[in-house]
Amino acid sequence: MSIIFREKSYSGRRNAIWREPKVLPGGFALAQTFAAGTLLKRGTLVNVDTSLMRAGIVKVGKVLNGGTTTVPRVSKDNYLMAGDTVMKVGSDITSTVASVDRSNEDYDVVTLTTAMSGLEEGNYIQEADTSGNSPVAAYEPNAVLAADRTIMENDLPTVDVAWQALVIRKAAQSFPDSFLTSSIALTNNHNILFIY
Repeated sequence: MSIIFREKSYSGRRNAIWREPKVLPGGFALAQTFAAGTLLKRGTLVNVDTSLMRAGIVKVGKVLNGGTTTVPRVSKDNYLMAGDTVMKVGSDITSTVASVDRSNEDYDVVTLTTAMSGLEEGNYIQEADTSGNSPVAAYEPNAVLAADRTIMENDLPTVDVAWQALVIRKAAQSFPDSFLTSSIALTNNHNILFIY
């Protein structure tokens, strides 16, 4: 007698936060506008301003194989939208997002208004603030979303934000190692830890 093992896959996603996070009191208004139906996932990086009770979603994605410098393929959960100014992380190269095609299950196709020279697989693009002399990240992460939040029409969206959490990095959005210190703690909040 023998045993036959058959593998079966199930759809769905893994929870990005291990156990229960420590949540800041009160809801935080979103600093950006998102289209109705957008799902902001638990464990997403945010920049929280406790004095204004406002949270900015960190829009960042890893460039994947198969795209071009004008139409890169980017990891899912990047939250980029048409009209966003983006920069190549670690450089001054910027462009504007013309559109985002989210129809593929494995990646998003981001169409840029101008090519980002030198953009290649493994690079990251992030929402940028170009109001100064050189572009900087629009939002530096200092917390994570404590719960999923779906944006609805005619909504006054607020989000729950965790100031302390253990996040499973492979289940969370892709982001560069430069966001971390010692490859485990978030640079701007050492209470947010990432494990593999």
